[in-house]
Amino acid sequence: MTGVYVARCPDYRPGTVERALYESLQAVTSEGSLIKAGQRVVLKANLLQGQPPEKAITTHPAIVAAVARWVREAGATPIIADSPGGLFNRRALSKVYQVTGMLAAAEEARAVLNDDFRTVRVSCPECRAAKSFHALRAVVEADAIINLPKFKTHGLVQFTGSIKNLFGTVPGVTKGRYHARFPTVETFSAMLVDILEYCKPVLTVMDAIVGMEGDGPSGGNPRHVGLLLAGTDPVAVDVVAATIAGMAPLSVPPIAAAARRGLTSARVKDIEILGSPVDSVKVAGFRRPRTGVEHTRMIPRPVPAWVTDQLLASPQAGPGCTVCGVCKDNCPVEAITILNGRAHMDLERCIRCYCCHELCPADAVELHRSLLSRVLSR
Repeated sequence: MTGVYVARCPDYRPGTVERALYESLQAVTSEGSLIKAGQRVVLKANLLQGQPPEKAITTHPAIVAAVARWVREAGATPIIADSPGGLFNRRALSKVYQVTGMLAAAEEARAVLNDDFRTVRVSCPECRAAKSFHALRAVVEADAIINLPKFKTHGLVQFTGSIKNLFGTVPGVTKGRYHARFPTVETFSAMLVDILEYCKPVLTVMDAIVGMEGDGPSGGNPRHVGLLLAGTDPVAVDVVAATIAGMAPLSVPPIAAAARRGLTSARVKDIEILGSPVDSVKVAGFRRPRTGVEHTRMIPRPVPAWVTDQLLASPQAGPGCTVCGVCKDNCPVEAITILNGRAHMDLERCIRCYCCHELCPADAVELHRSLLSRVLSR
């Protein structure tokens, strides 16, 4: 039976984090070390935007530093890597590393910050949706991957945990093309599971000390959860995390996609819970995103497209728009133009991937819901 360790971890003080981490790792790696001396180990953090840790958008540097120290103790080299949304180049990534605290974490833990901007097209014939995809060369050439997701909501897939975090192995603006290539939440989730099956992280440690609720993964609100989750099965970690957040695991599309492949039963009772019992740490009133994606799963197929459109929130640039062009540059279907000092979304072309909402550095993209969607959300 797969085991997931649920550790209480009330804050990000280094000593507190290290105690919770080592307690977790001792339990989930009891059969032997997952990391061998001499290996190059990628620590795949969530570095969505260049935002400070207190906004709860990115994996906290205290978690990354603690895992990096553990990797060093095993005689391996920790490499902090991710491809944030937008441009993937030295200038953009340097800012992200500095603002998110990764630069300081790497210096403190003697970890390497990935500065290899080359990408590789990898073949995955056993995959279902994406038989090949582009990935960071640093990830492809790593001896092992440790997945370090953040406990957050996500407008499109409801919860961005272990499975979704590995989408960051796809470089920069290429992510937008994958949204266009897999435009429905079901096909997109199937592609995410393909990437998971290719990457095969040896360990997942989820930062659930301060998560994000509401309109995540960047426009929601920080929510103290006070936990660290760890396990060798990333899908099991997501099942436990979603349950703690009050979500039925199968209502989270990537978990449902993994279940269709037989990777999980999506039931907590089939997972060995180590540490704190799940019922004792559930978060009361954890708010889901307001995009209405969960309502579309209630609609039988086939139905007219306009019915589904009524259930989904429409992105619109609000008065806080700074006309930076990030939304326009990253829209996978070129549905955004800049007119009269504000971004304008062509809702006829929009595929409701919410990349504009996710990547807006000013948090200025608003989600407008129909009356039907608001009623169903009550």
